[in-house]
Order: sequence, then structure tokens, then C-alpha cells
Amino acid sequence: MKHASIEDLIDGLAGELEPVRPRRVLRGSIWAASGWAVGAAALLWLLGMRSDIASMPPLSLLSFWLIASAGIAATWSAVRMGLPGVGRDYSGWRWAGLAALSLPLAAVLAGLGDSHAATEAIHRGEGLRCTIQGLVAGIGVGAALFAWLKGGAPTSPTRAGWVVGIAAGSAGATIVALHCPIDNLMHISLWHGLAVAGAAVAGRIILPPLLRW
Repeated sequence: MKHASIEDLIDGLAGELEPVRPRRVLRGSIWAASGWAVGAAALLWLLGMRSDIASMPPLSLLSFWLIASAGIAATWSAVRMGLPGVGRDYSGWRWAGLAALSLPLAAVLAGLGDSHAATEAIHRGEGLRCTIQGLVAGIGVGAALFAWLKGGAPTSPTRAGWVVGIAAGSAGATIVALHCPIDNLMHISLWHGLAVAGAAVAGRIILPPLLRW
């Protein structure tokens, strides 16, 4: 190929390029925080906040922060997945998720000691409602992270689907905790935890095909 032809080829390729706005962690974090705030505002406006929010029992506070930490860590990992780069470590959310597993483990131990309380927690009518509310309340975070990753084309759509689902479910579960007045550990672990698990599975199934290049 002649020198002039090479220059023409380069000029033709360069002529189609357009400037792209740099992707920043702060911007992605603001998107996710906005989704979290919108979900919380909508749920609490419709259903109200629990009356003893200022004096929540220590166990409820512990479960709230464990789930919240898993959600924040997953959100952070999802935001970083939308940034250009190779070899990044996105495993931080796993440690927070492992810490949150202490809740169902504690619930199992408590259920072994009091089977009547465990049965009551499982069959209470509020349980499924909490799970559904948690799934709905987390949609804002899930949508924000999906939009962020869609523009960034993550290298592992499958992993991104899991992480977005966990982030959305954890966000929804923490929002529900601000409304739900039940402090029973088995109720929180089962029904609020189902919101996290359900959102994670939904993210794994629905999002990867939509995030592929």
C-alpha cells in the first residue's frame, strides 16, 4: 500500500471519531446513590417509616448494617466494572457478602433452639410482602447500575449480573428495614434475605445478555 493511501486510511478512520466523556467513579456512585434514595423515598412515602426508627434494637441495627455493607461493596464493584481497564480486582463485595451470611447462620442456630419461633417467622403473613417490597425498592439501584455498565461494556457480563443483582437486592432489603417493624432474626434472615437472593438470581439471568458487547 502506498504512503498516501495509508494516510488517507488513517484520516478516514480518525474522521469518524468523536470525543467521549471520561467515566468517573464519582459519577457512577452518584447514579447508584440516587437510585437508592428514590427507592427509599418511594417506599417510605407510600408505606411510612417504622415508629421506633431512632431506637431500633441492636440486633436489627446489626442486620441492617451487615446487609447495607454488602450492598455498598457490591455497588462499588459494579461501578468499577464500568471503568476502562484490565486486571482490576472486583472481589471486595464477596467479603461483605460473607459477613452478611452470619445472619442466616445465626437464624438457623436460633431456630434449632426455638422451633416454634422459627415456624412462626416462616408463616407470618408479612414475610412475603417484605420480600416483594425489597425487590421493588431495589429496582432504582439496579436500573442505575445497569445503565452505568451498559455504557462501559464490562468484560464479564455474568459476574456483572450477579453483582448488580446483589447490590439492588441489598439496597431494597435495607430500605424495607426502615419500614418493617419486625425485629425477629429469622424473619429478617429469611424474608429480607430472600430479596437479596432473588435480585441476585434475577440479575444473573436477565442482565448478562443485555450487557454483552
